[in-house]
Amino acid sequence: MTIDHIPEPARHGQGEPFGPAWQGITLPRELLDRHGAKVLDPWAVGLDPGEARPDSTVYRADVLLVPGQLLAVREATDRIDEALSTVGLKLSAESVDRARDRDFGDRTVWLPAVLEIADGARDVMADAWPALRAVRRALADPSYAEPAAAALRSQLDQISLDHLFVGSATSGIGSLDLGGEPATSGHAVTEQPGTGGGPGYGRIPLTVVAGPPRRRTLEELGGPRITVVILDTGVATHPWFRPVTDPDAFLTVDPDGQQQIEDTHPAYAGRDIARLEGYEDLGQVPNPLIGTLNSHTGHGLMLAGIIAQTAPDARVLSYKVMHSDGVVPGEALHAALDRLLDLMDDGQPVDVLCCSFGGFSESGDAAMQSLFTKVNQLRARGVTVVNAAGNYATTRPFYLAALSETDVPGPPLAPMLGVAAKNPDGTVAIFSNDHPAVRWRAPGAMVVSTFPPAHRGAQNAPLSVGERAALDCDAVGPFCGWSGTSFAAPIVAGVIAAELTKTLGQVGVDPVERARTVIDTMINDKAARPEITPI
Repeated sequence: MTIDHIPEPARHGQGEPFGPAWQGITLPRELLDRHGAKVLDPWAVGLDPGEARPDSTVYRADVLLVPGQLLAVREATDRIDEALSTVGLKLSAESVDRARDRDFGDRTVWLPAVLEIADGARDVMADAWPALRAVRRALADPSYAEPAAAALRSQLDQISLDHLFVGSATSGIGSLDLGGEPATSGHAVTEQPGTGGGPGYGRIPLTVVAGPPRRRTLEELGGPRITVVILDTGVATHPWFRPVTDPDAFLTVDPDGQQQIEDTHPAYAGRDIARLEGYEDLGQVPNPLIGTLNSHTGHGLMLAGIIAQTAPDARVLSYKVMHSDGVVPGEALHAALDRLLDLMDDGQPVDVLCCSFGGFSESGDAAMQSLFTKVNQLRARGVTVVNAAGNYATTRPFYLAALSETDVPGPPLAPMLGVAAKNPDGTVAIFSNDHPAVRWRAPGAMVVSTFPPAHRGAQNAPLSVGERAALDCDAVGPFCGWSGTSFAAPIVAGVIAAELTKTLGQVGVDPVERARTVIDTMINDKAARPEITPI
């Protein structure tokens, strides 16, 4: 197994200035409805003179992501409501009240603010895109040029769409005709044996006869374990892992932090949308009457098993921010990053952050600036961030990976990496995205790892006679082979953790410098391999 670094990224012609609707944004209607979301169509929106046409993206239809400090100040909410009134909308009272009951401290905390129809308005649709444009249009008011309003303007300018990120392409990768979902999200049901669908990247049950790699005790290690954080679908019971309550478990959770993520769910009145609950991967099915496994069931446990294979002496801290259908709400992601900053401020270690998800934005890097700023606060504390490149076979910027090589003014930060997927023969996987910021490649096709054995869907084996049956690909068992840049990223994260483990005896080393040195070592070695002892 090798990990490749690309000193000068290959360029394959001019990338898309903005993506057609099919290029990565073709989520099924039922998925959008489940999360109260919609796709921004660049050709179906109004434009003011001189305004640039937006790109396609996915966002909560009636929610704006607003700095909580703004929602807690009456002058700010009055200004926002005044701007929203021009499109017949207002902030929900529940969203505002929830912010005013909270102590935010010095850090900007992003909260979802639900939009409602303004009093007296008729035939209005609560849509966050025209609402955001109304706020931005109001910022051109000359009153904001006054010194007293400058700080307020700066904060109002940070209001954004509540983007939804995805673990992988949940409905194909456009017009490349790669068989749709199996090439990207890996739902095995759509690629049963004998159907001939897709190029062979589907989620497939496997038998693994080896046990987990040996993990040294804390006494043998001689120092604290390196902590790798994964933001994904949560944890599940598996024979490889001790209970998360074990004092020195490999796979761990943070119930208080998970509650903080739960509490950021949009404050809807009278209706609800899919909600993240607890830290466990519950294997929730998209349609209980059919009962087949959801597309990203077990995604997080796969990541944990990959890191266990490459860095068994580390520990994984798992936060559930992804639904089992692969959707990651923007507010949940912000809340998880806030929790990590709080932990580090309290002296708890975080060394590597692995993000096996991403998304597209409507206005390039600018739309992701608040998220990038939050990630950079972690990097300033020495956290190396590893991002999946995405599985859409596109050159469109896929965030956060597309920001991995972005220069940040000020003191040096810990590295941020974008990781593409390779096939077993070393070629780039056909589904893997390409972008100048994606400078790392790791195995990402049919990667073998841990899967929740308790999750069994309703899809029966295609052939069953008495005790004999064909492979039941909707009841995966303890292990499976799965494909995507989602699984290339934790390989890199695990190797980084293994290299960091070698530095545990060092004293007085700046964490940012230590992180940069590890990445430089991996680059100079040209190929990074886990330690292997032949038998």
